[in-house]
Amino acid sequence: MKVSCFGTRGSTPIARPDSIEFGGNTTCLLVESEALPANHWLVVDAGTGIVPLGGIALQQGVKEMTILSTHWHHDHTQGALLCPITFFKDRQINWYGPLENGIGPKQVLENLMKPPYFPVDFAEVASHFKCKAIDHPGGKVIAIHPRGGIKLMTIEELERFEVALPQQLPFGKSRQAISECLIIRMLKTNHLERTVSYRFEERSTGKVFVFLTDHENTDGLPKSLCSHLKNADLLIMDSQYSRQKYDNVTAGFGHGTPDYCALVAQQVNAKRLGLTHHDPSSSDTDVKAILDSAKKCLGLGDAKTEVFACADYMELEV
Repeated sequence: MKVSCFGTRGSTPIARPDSIEFGGNTTCLLVESEALPANHWLVVDAGTGIVPLGGIALQQGVKEMTILSTHWHHDHTQGALLCPITFFKDRQINWYGPLENGIGPKQVLENLMKPPYFPVDFAEVASHFKCKAIDHPGGKVIAIHPRGGIKLMTIEELERFEVALPQQLPFGKSRQAISECLIIRMLKTNHLERTVSYRFEERSTGKVFVFLTDHENTDGLPKSLCSHLKNADLLIMDSQYSRQKYDNVTAGFGHGTPDYCALVAQQVNAKRLGLTHHDPSSSDTDVKAILDSAKKCLGLGDAKTEVFACADYMELEV
């Protein structure tokens, strides 16, 4: 499994001379796995990073893209309006995301792509979109198989097949081995609106990647969160604010701090910790200070977790 960061900035995109190293695109990741069908890309969030990602996808002949949205704040959706694949109807787009107050992927796209706010109405491009709203993320999983395709199912269904028929997970008219699948689990984060963290389990290799953005510090670690993050080979986590800024100004804004990220990574035995969702006011120097703070906190414990700050266009082997 491989993860490429196309956007690592939070709240709003930036372009400043003091923020070159970590970049200014808002959140977007590409997840590559041998469990994905050919010419099928798996993307997390549609911040401005999806604009360059979409251009590369067209160049490489990608025929299908699945987008998993964590939530519907503008910094995680604004790139969809200018992503090239949005306007190529011969490319299938599957869009999954949380349902809140009757609003899911389809309603979000209808609202974003509407004159006079945008010159193209969603109805003009909607025919190549398949939108699936997830009403209870904690009770659902997404399974992807290289020949079977993609399937949304309940955790109960997955667990029953794992015990009784591990070689017989149904994908339409075919049945495939769970051991060949990419299993994606979901958990609600500690954020202002319904926000989803995704756990990617590549069953063929045993590798695990977890993306936990827009998650604010908690007093203690819930068992559900520990289970969701447990033994991740790669954990990418929101560390937008320094501890000082969080304590003085931004507590309650829905984002994390480096000391909290370090604590969580140690407790769940994550092998590598990537810090992301950098504050738009943070310079490269500020991001490095946040990274140094996390390293110091990790150095106080026994865990051997590697920590780094995510940057636009960074490629990571899981």
